[in-house]
Amino acid sequence: MTVATLVARIFSVGLLIIGISHLLQAGLWRSFFITIKRTGFAGFIIAMFTLPQGLLIALGHNIWVLGIPVIITFFGWAMILKSVIYLLFPEKANASIPEGPESHKKYALVGALMIPVSILLIWHSFFRAQ
Repeated sequence: MTVATLVARIFSVGLLIIGISHLLQAGLWRSFFITIKRTGFAGFIIAMFTLPQGLLIALGHNIWVLGIPVIITFFGWAMILKSVIYLLFPEKANASIPEGPESHKKYALVGALMIPVSILLIWHSFFRAQ
């Protein structure tokens, strides 16, 4: 198995699990992000998780060929960009965290969108002809 295949498999399965969690536990995700927002360190906390994962994806799966694999590469570079912005301008993270009474619906929507994308990526990384 290549490094790119391993990265694709880890990312796709992780995306599915996090997507299901966002869908089923939207209120808890809302509370979690509001809590870290109130610390004043949300940008740093988020970047501590997304920067290493983004670097792993971008360095281990830097595939820029039109097709399904480019989705993973795009996510990796987007995570790096987001992390750099949050580390240099931490207030941007606070601005991106919704606090309204209906904001849990945004987390559920994100989860609902993650699930089909992750299933496509799982299919491609595990079951396509290699």
